[in-house]
Amino acid sequence: MKVVKMGKLRVIQIGVGGFGQKWLQILRDFENIEIVAVVDVDDHNLTNGKEILNSPHIPMYQDHLEAFANIKADAAIIATPPQTHKTLAMDALKADMYVFMEKPIAHTFEEALELFTESQKYGKFIMISQNYRWRPAIEAIRLCIQEGQIGTVEYGEWNFRRATKFGGWRDKYNEILIEDMSIHHFDLLRHILGKDATSIFAKSMKPSWSWFGGNAVASAIISFDNIMVNYFGSWVTRGKETSWNGDLRLIGEKGMVELIDDVPSMTLEDGKTQKIPLPNMPYTDQEYSLFELVQAIKENRKPVTHIEDNIKSFALVGGALESISKEKEIDISNNSYLIIK
Repeated sequence: MKVVKMGKLRVIQIGVGGFGQKWLQILRDFENIEIVAVVDVDDHNLTNGKEILNSPHIPMYQDHLEAFANIKADAAIIATPPQTHKTLAMDALKADMYVFMEKPIAHTFEEALELFTESQKYGKFIMISQNYRWRPAIEAIRLCIQEGQIGTVEYGEWNFRRATKFGGWRDKYNEILIEDMSIHHFDLLRHILGKDATSIFAKSMKPSWSWFGGNAVASAIISFDNIMVNYFGSWVTRGKETSWNGDLRLIGEKGMVELIDDVPSMTLEDGKTQKIPLPNMPYTDQEYSLFELVQAIKENRKPVTHIEDNIKSFALVGGALESISKEKEIDISNNSYLIIK
């Protein structure tokens, strides 16, 4: 592996409203990154960005193309609504920058596929921040499964229950839970099992008390070859909530692995339950995503969650939406466009 010698990664952040402000704080404090410009169409967001950075030397722009033309940067950090992802990512690639952006890849699976196809023409990669992967409890579960400690997994269940109010663009989605939240869990299933999904059958609904414009409750049966997973999620739950990871159970021939209230444990055939130790990680969550971005560039490789891989997670979202619309199970095993030649 050829390691490229480089100084700090020079980045332009696009979008500093909502989650974008958290990203700006993380980027500001990350030792291997230098923020060289900030972009947002909203002047109020830029004012907040200036306060977060507390530096008069970092230019602020309302037009990303103007920023790209005036500022030399290595990467664009995109933290904007999904409807803007495709255009911003393509413009950054054309400006010879790596692209790092919040999930999902795009507003629709069709747009994601178009972006994936077009991105193959450029020398720089697109990375999606699937930060839920980089949590010690998740990594503990993944290692347990991959090391075969409960044998071959044959079925599982994933339950996610939160009562969360966002407002803004999320209220305009027809299938807000599936489109904005479930991508995290679908991606985690692929990551933990080390397999790609082969089919999905999903249904959704909007409870009478829901504050979302679209359906905020959904259920899906997902197949990963011979593994069946029952997924349920709600953003308008009552009573006890799960963590953002949700509660997970995976059952194999030799026992069961659980993640309940973010505590990983394993129960073997003798019925005894033991906690699974948490691994040491150099960074966690969003910071690890940035660490992976920097390491991938240094090592001249694609990051773990590059677009060619992550579109397979987003295919589950696309399949779920098609299943809800057509009221039938959707086969996602023969998507030839996901095969990287």
